[in-house]
Formats: sequence, structure tokens, C-alpha cells
Amino acid sequence: MSSEHDALVAELRLLAEAVLDRVDLAVQQYAAAQHPDPEDTGAAGAGDTGPSGGCAWCPVCALGALVRGEPHELLTRLATQIAAIIALIRELLARYLPPPPAGPAGPDPAPPPGPTDRGGGFVSIPVTIRP
Repeated sequence: MSSEHDALVAELRLLAEAVLDRVDLAVQQYAAAQHPDPEDTGAAGAGDTGPSGGCAWCPVCALGALVRGEPHELLTRLATQIAAIIALIRELLARYLPPPPAGPAGPDPAPPPGPTDRGGGFVSIPVTIRP
């Protein structure tokens, strides 16, 4: 039972790392879209929330800015916090979960058989009647 538990933990760790990679990539893409060129000295001021002129704290305005692709202070702060949480989760995974195995621990499991198409709706099922 211990090997089954270890295999489950290793799979859950790999799943968590895959999810964290996707979320981290999305946060980085958002951050890159908000700050495309640090040397760009556009006409917008430092405290500007973008061309929408919305408020800096309202989640509805933040969602609208996200849909329009505009920068918003609330979204920027949220992206910063999400990046910190991702780093914390990665550290916890590294500290408390064993690393995934380098190679397969045993023989490769056979892939599950795919559905077979027999060309009809009737499937013959063998039945044995015992006295």
C-alpha cells in the first residue's frame, strides 16, 4: 500500500506543478502585457489607470480593464500576490513532498484499451448458466 501511496503523491505533485506552471505563465503574460517596454515614456502618468478612466479599486472596473486589455491597479496588485502565492506553493511542494521519480519505477503500464467499434448497436455478451 505504501508504493501506491507514493505513486499517488508523486502524481499529485506533478499535477500541482503543471497547474502552477500554467497559472504562472498566465500571470507573467499579463505582467508583460502591462509593461511592454520599461523605457517607453508615453503620455500616461504614473497614477493613471488607463484610458478607461475607471476607479482603481472596483472589481467591475478591473474586469472591464482586463477584457479591454488595459492596465489596472487592482489587477497588477492581484498578479503580484498570485506570483508570491505560486512561489510559496512551489517551496512547500519542494519541502514536504518527495521529488517525483526520475524514471518509471516498474514496467510501463499498458494503455487502457480504446473503445472498439463493431459497426452496430448490438453487442454479444456470453452468458454461462450454472446448475
